[in-house]
Amino acid sequence: MTDSNTSRRLPAASGWYWFRDAATAVGRKPLNLLAVTMLYLLIMGFLSAIPYAGIVFAALFMPFGTAFIGRSTRTALQGGDPRLSELKAVFADPVVRQNLMRIGFVYGFILITVNALYGLMAADSIALWKIDANDRLDWASVQANIPWDAIVAVTVVYIPGLMAVWFAPLLASEKRMSWGKAVFYSFFGCLRNIIPVILLVLLVGAMIVAFGLLASALITAFGSTDAAVTFVVMPLAFMMLTLVYSVYWPMYASLFEDVR
Repeated sequence: MTDSNTSRRLPAASGWYWFRDAATAVGRKPLNLLAVTMLYLLIMGFLSAIPYAGIVFAALFMPFGTAFIGRSTRTALQGGDPRLSELKAVFADPVVRQNLMRIGFVYGFILITVNALYGLMAADSIALWKIDANDRLDWASVQANIPWDAIVAVTVVYIPGLMAVWFAPLLASEKRMSWGKAVFYSFFGCLRNIIPVILLVLLVGAMIVAFGLLASALITAFGSTDAAVTFVVMPLAFMMLTLVYSVYWPMYASLFEDVR
């Protein structure tokens, strides 16, 4: 058991259990969770495309969308049918709504900072990239001028920021924490369990590699790239994304919920 202000410290094998539970949820309600994931991606894509302020609008929606995904995964694990009403419920509570919006502003600040930092540090390297006769990037010039210093700096800034907002939406929506407490406990929840998190990342990475090999084999077997991509590879890719997003609730529940 754990109180509302602490997270458990879990063994490394928890990374596998998170992955397993996500697969269980998708196996029980594949179409429902696929629809949830697609809706989230569509809204994020639409908001991101808004000129000038798209990154801010997408960041503001992120906490609502991730809480929606988390609740939907919980419903699937309990044998119920995830529904759009879950997203409506996230918006309905004024206290939760206010805290989720503030978490969104935190995430937006992180994204703006990361983009600005990359733009400043990578500018000289990007200026050396060349365009070929077909108006395409010359990949040889890109490989010769990869802005490694900018990539390292962005990673150092972004990962702690991501840790701070990773569990914050569910801490705000399920435990009704204030946005500040949610960000604080999210960061230290990730930090205390960095080993199982790393194992989970490795598992997801292995799944992506396996998917890449499978996709290549399917395209070769079909003999028609367009047909294979449209009817086989893309559906499999979306199901894989659904599995990745479904990891969110098992992680949160094992760290913060009073589960047996």
